[in-house]
Amino acid sequence: NYRLASDRFATFLFGSSIFQSTPGNNSGPSNSTFGQAGGLYRNIGPVIAGLVPNPTRTPAAFGTGSTSVIDPDLRYPQIHEFSLSFQREIGSGNVVEVTYIRKHAVHLLGGYNVNQANLFATVPGVTDGANTFLAAFNLLRNNAAANSQLINLLLTGSVANNGGTTRFRALNATALGQGLGTGGAGSAAIVLSQRTCQTADVSAGVCTTAQLNQRLLDLTGFSSVIQPYSQFTGGLNVFDSSDYSNYQGVQFIFKRRINAGLGFQASYTLSKSKDNRSWDPSLSTINTGNSQAGSATPFDNRNRNLNYALSDFDRRHVFQATYVYELPFGAGKPFSSGNSAVNYVIGGWQLSGTTIWQSGRPFTVYSGVNTLSSVIQSPVNCAGCTRDMGQLIIENGVNYYLSLAQRAMFTTPDPGTIGNTGRNAFTNAGYFQTDLSVLRKFKFGERWAFDFRVDARNLTNHPNFDISASNNNLTLNNSQFGRILDGVANSARRIQISGKLNF
Repeated sequence: NYRLASDRFATFLFGSSIFQSTPGNNSGPSNSTFGQAGGLYRNIGPVIAGLVPNPTRTPAAFGTGSTSVIDPDLRYPQIHEFSLSFQREIGSGNVVEVTYIRKHAVHLLGGYNVNQANLFATVPGVTDGANTFLAAFNLLRNNAAANSQLINLLLTGSVANNGGTTRFRALNATALGQGLGTGGAGSAAIVLSQRTCQTADVSAGVCTTAQLNQRLLDLTGFSSVIQPYSQFTGGLNVFDSSDYSNYQGVQFIFKRRINAGLGFQASYTLSKSKDNRSWDPSLSTINTGNSQAGSATPFDNRNRNLNYALSDFDRRHVFQATYVYELPFGAGKPFSSGNSAVNYVIGGWQLSGTTIWQSGRPFTVYSGVNTLSSVIQSPVNCAGCTRDMGQLIIENGVNYYLSLAQRAMFTTPDPGTIGNTGRNAFTNAGYFQTDLSVLRKFKFGERWAFDFRVDARNLTNHPNFDISASNNNLTLNNSQFGRILDGVANSARRIQISGKLNF
């Protein structure tokens, strides 16, 4: 079978993210004085003057807020699907089936922050060899006594005014900067980009009293060097149709229709799913920081293929089974009694259940530092790491997924890089759960019946630990790095006894 299909757009994305953030559309006039003074609309409606949508459609020249827009060249998603299946009957009522499935999707809806800090743009007029922000950042990071012509130029308008370098170092000493000491070039770039004229800058002659709270990069003439859209330095999210995915898998199914009181279906799937974003556009926009979903946000707008990796939902091995079995006791069954009362009690019982075992989902280990992207933290470097190196370990009474020796293998990448592990480089613990139900139907004549059931969820009370239950567990510079604690992906055993009267 070959199938070519198109998908539709998630209209919720437009209603929740696009229309709501359009400048002017969500800026309505208000009159709080009318209500606070005890005014009632039933008497006379308030006269509202002042702010109206039209003037606010042009945003201010500088702002730390964000907005979302749609790429005008948006295309409908397209999915190519190919499958080949083989079936064979074995014995009476048993069927074996083998199926190969291949899918390739293009023009998938995705997004990126076009206002991500640019660390590589060159600035003319700089003669010390560090004419990009990244080069200037490394110059100051590696030499505590150095001055940067580029930083001086951006913050003061003059390559010779070392007050710019002094001011930049002060900015990066704050919690917001987290830059020079940790290598967070992306964070430091945003702090510089959003720097406004302060009283100290007026005293230093960088700006005037009339220019207080105006953006320094606008005043020095370099408004678009780090971020091209100064109106939305908090983010200008563009949704487009440039994402893609690939899936291939082989399914083995063995099934039996109910015969002699037994019916079942058991299946095993070996598969691999890869994409550059595992994302539901109807539920979220562009994730940031160190969230697991955030690893699908482009690390580098210059090369969005860096995010192409195993899908968030990839499960390499999956075994599933369902079954129904009528116990062979009672009248007309292989094991019966000559006593009709005994047959009534022991007959009519039925077992049914499900079992699932599957390998763990991939996850990303973050460094905790924005070494390249100002939007998403960088994945870690790791020497000698393997995808399945994690397992449940108890250290000092605390559940860990990564041992002390393994945690020591991770390091923070250099400024301007994202780390050699990348997105979804590691695999979570596997998942196992089996459920069981016991049913007995008691009939009273032709009109009445009573169902007695016992349902057990997670019959073996097996805990399925999930290290990705907390972002802190997967962030290198966090004190909880490598821990599982009590994070599990399933519920404890639950047994329910119920009865139902049918008439």
